[in-house]
Amino acid sequence: MTVTIADFQTRIESKIHANDITQVNDIYGLFLEAAGNVLTAADPRETKRTTTITNAIYDQVYNYVLPADLKDDCVIDIRPQTQRSAIDSLGQTSSRAFDRFREGFSVEDNSGVRTIRIAEQTLLAGATLNECDSLTSNGTWATGGNATDLAADSLNRISGSASLKFNISASGSTAYIENSTMTAVDLEDYVNVGALFVWVYIPSTTIITSVALRWGSDSSNYYSRTVTAAQDNTSFITGWNLLRFDWDGSTETGTVVDTAIDYMRVTFAYDGTTVNSCRVDSIVARIGSVYEIVYYSKYLFKTSAGVWIEKPTTTTDIVNLDTGSYNLLLYEMAFLVSQELQKKDGSFDVSFWEKERNKIFAQYKMRNKSQAIKRQQPYYSTANNRRR
Repeated sequence: MTVTIADFQTRIESKIHANDITQVNDIYGLFLEAAGNVLTAADPRETKRTTTITNAIYDQVYNYVLPADLKDDCVIDIRPQTQRSAIDSLGQTSSRAFDRFREGFSVEDNSGVRTIRIAEQTLLAGATLNECDSLTSNGTWATGGNATDLAADSLNRISGSASLKFNISASGSTAYIENSTMTAVDLEDYVNVGALFVWVYIPSTTIITSVALRWGSDSSNYYSRTVTAAQDNTSFITGWNLLRFDWDGSTETGTVVDTAIDYMRVTFAYDGTTVNSCRVDSIVARIGSVYEIVYYSKYLFKTSAGVWIEKPTTTTDIVNLDTGSYNLLLYEMAFLVSQELQKKDGSFDVSFWEKERNKIFAQYKMRNKSQAIKRQQPYYSTANNRRR
């Protein structure tokens, strides 16, 4: 059943003694309000959506892009795209519990930005290229460009015993640290399917504009890629950022020996201002797995072209509800429009539609239980989490 906003408005007028709905101030805003009320009360079946998690998921990488239209934390399932096994079942937990145990998933809100954290125990382990624990423990790190004062920082680090800290002087545009004598690592299986992950500490997001990575068999034969956002596609933050450099789409200079990667350069691009205490830590190559997320959407409408939207803007937009749940929105709109117009028989309409709305909401929820995974609070972890 396809119902446009125009169809819906005609139905509403017939329910409120043929009052002219065009007299409602901001009718599309009222549709948005009604949709919000419906979604607060129920999880309509028609709002279920399935999409691929952006950029796959990786072992020991936890932050991922959340579908923009996810309703609250109403995730129904997170699953491998193919070859699902009986143990591929993730539960939802609180932010605190996820930080403690690294199990399941948690929907996160931070300063208006929403992400999802996922810890799957069956993913492929990564290949460590450099722990960045000292200037000489795995090859020798040196500065270049406008980087100065390179040192191992045992206090502010992500993993291992230290990170690599350096300063950037003024009057330039790039600063880098480089290592051309690392122990060679065979990354042939990662070519064009894997990604390199690097933790970087950015002291100022207004000064640092991008970070580039080179990896190869020497300083003349390497791959390179530049990023301007963190691994989960959020903007750089002041502090530690996990960056992902996808192999597919990188630029190859010379001819790299993929079975012997022993060269690395991390370059910070900046605006020419002095900045101190940049850091780099834990460089690891990983191969991701493609996962899907099934969820309830907060978008109750779509355009005539099929694009799902939160608020209608034209009478040709379509309501994302079918026969079983159509009346949820219809009765809610009849209730709100009756309140708005307050015409003859208005008080009767308000009272009548409030009762009808409450009744149909209760009936619908009884017949259609939400499939969203409820958040649980574990007391201890039984998983044997790898740390790489």
